[in-house]
Amino acid sequence: MLLTLATSLLVAAVAETPPTWTSLFNGKDFEGLDVYLAPPTGSKQPLGLNNDPRGVFTVVETDGRPAIRVSGEIYGAITTRQEFENVHIRVQYKWGEKKWPPRNEPRHYRDSGILYWCIGPHGAGSEAWMRSIESNIMEKGVGQWWGVAGTYCDVEGRNVVLDNEPAVPYRGESPGEQCILWEPGAKRVTVKPYEGITSPIDPEKPHGEWNVAEVITWGNVCIHLLNGRVVLVITNPRFQENGREQRLHRGRIQLQSEAAELFYRDFEAQPISSIPAGLLKQVPVEPQDEAGFAPLFGIDANDGWTQCGPGHFSLEDGVATGHGGMGLWWHTNRTFTNFVLRGEWRQEGENSDSGVFFRFPNPGNDPWTAVRQGHEFEIGATRPSKSKEGTGSFYPFHGPVALPLKPVGEWNRYELTCIGPNYSLRINGQLVNTWTDDQGRPLVGYVGIQNYPYPQAVQHRNVRIKELL
Repeated sequence: MLLTLATSLLVAAVAETPPTWTSLFNGKDFEGLDVYLAPPTGSKQPLGLNNDPRGVFTVVETDGRPAIRVSGEIYGAITTRQEFENVHIRVQYKWGEKKWPPRNEPRHYRDSGILYWCIGPHGAGSEAWMRSIESNIMEKGVGQWWGVAGTYCDVEGRNVVLDNEPAVPYRGESPGEQCILWEPGAKRVTVKPYEGITSPIDPEKPHGEWNVAEVITWGNVCIHLLNGRVVLVITNPRFQENGREQRLHRGRIQLQSEAAELFYRDFEAQPISSIPAGLLKQVPVEPQDEAGFAPLFGIDANDGWTQCGPGHFSLEDGVATGHGGMGLWWHTNRTFTNFVLRGEWRQEGENSDSGVFFRFPNPGNDPWTAVRQGHEFEIGATRPSKSKEGTGSFYPFHGPVALPLKPVGEWNRYELTCIGPNYSLRINGQLVNTWTDDQGRPLVGYVGIQNYPYPQAVQHRNVRIKELL
């Protein structure tokens, strides 16, 4: 009962503040937006930037409110001038009637899309769009992934032939069409740049009604929603440049014109510093094999590690125990940038205290260097007065939404992921905390473990690390 009460208090303590949205369409004109159009049918010359003689994008009034009408006649996009990184995007849309070549056959679904994290030149994708990620706006396929100009990603799913999957809403547009079917919990696969991902559900409203399409992007996680339901989750969007993989994590937003008439309104965005608590269960788990992980503990406490400040650690049979303090036992062999850190800890008593530190500079003999210049996920109080200071917090900045802890004396597993300024923490397999650093602290540094002068110690084992892109 006490643990349940503590978890409830934690959830209340980190309840999200009401969102503040920035409108990306002012309802009058395209201030703050750019229009780019590909070559019209029969031409090889793009109409280019802010040259729209046929009115592919216009401001109209429909259903008593201003909206952006997209005629669809020419491939292109309306693009924000502002760039976004971690962001919640939402827009309302409804379909019109007109379809245009080359997508005007009965077998063709009406099509458009939200492109996000758009970078590079206009026209890089299909002569119309920037390099980006697409959350498709397509009949029977809203929220589908499509890579634009060579982007690709990871997803939980399997390759299917749509003819053999009658339950999938998207039926394809040609016999034998294949794609990846999103299946949460399935094996993670890497989607090639030319492959698409479709959803097993279709919560779109009937033709002519308004729908709400959303995209939530944070760190390396992208969540697509339609009318409040998650229709796809992908991770690790990236692309190749000069023979090397590059993360895609920031850019502009585009709304497509792709041979179908539709209307957009309430186009808006909200920067975010964490994944909304209600969506944490949607975030895929890192593959649970040990491929790529390197153990950090050596044969004794001095093998690759050194003590900074008071106290010390002993290492016996792979178990590190802190004594005295407050000090820092840190891994001196090298620094790390983006990585996944896995390990286990157990507390001898409810008052024992420790922490896992990361991305701090060489501390010399001052353990406070890690506190003041790095980051810590706290191990200690399970019922703190402030959630930002208890177990599972990124101390003292951001608290967890839950604490699925084992009883005192049993081993708990953790998985800490650091990508750019974004930090996420799983405890015993459950994602409990996501946070974007707003302190401007280093994005590269050492890792270490804290010891405290309490009679009841904290022990650590199985600490290993895998570097990420």
